[in-house]
Amino acid sequence: MIDTIKVGQKITQYRKNLTMTQDDLANRLNITRQALSKWENGTSLPSIELLTDLCKLFQTSVENILCLNEAIVIEDESNLFKNHNRQYIVNQIIKGELTVNIPEVFYQFSPLERMQILKAIKEKKLTCHLHDLKVRLTQSEHKFLFNTIHKGGMYR
Repeated sequence: MIDTIKVGQKITQYRKNLTMTQDDLANRLNITRQALSKWENGTSLPSIELLTDLCKLFQTSVENILCLNEAIVIEDESNLFKNHNRQYIVNQIIKGELTVNIPEVFYQFSPLERMQILKAIKEKKLTCHLHDLKVRLTQSEHKFLFNTIHKGGMYR
């Protein structure tokens, strides 16, 4: 999964390095300024064809524009999603690519994201100290997580 917000920041950075406005770059790519704005704010991504055009213009690789080789840096755990796509962060946590103290950041997740995290814990894809997490769960989350297994205090 690609962190669309980081990609948008990268496109903005390259555009500004060339001292181009959004209108300048949009005209150069034969797209609307609104389409470019969506890329830069992380709500959409360029097509493969336009990505290739960006690489030529910015003299860089697809991997660089899409931030594929960049490590995830969470600057502030009290704002886990700042400058990042929410689903990207959740997926990285579940895959074990990003390590956070789940009980400490659990409040930041939406109800759907919380269930994704709890499902990963329940399926032993994710490690978490259950004692610390238990007090942060809603009644339905508690029932979901502890309905089948409640031994050992830790899942993996």
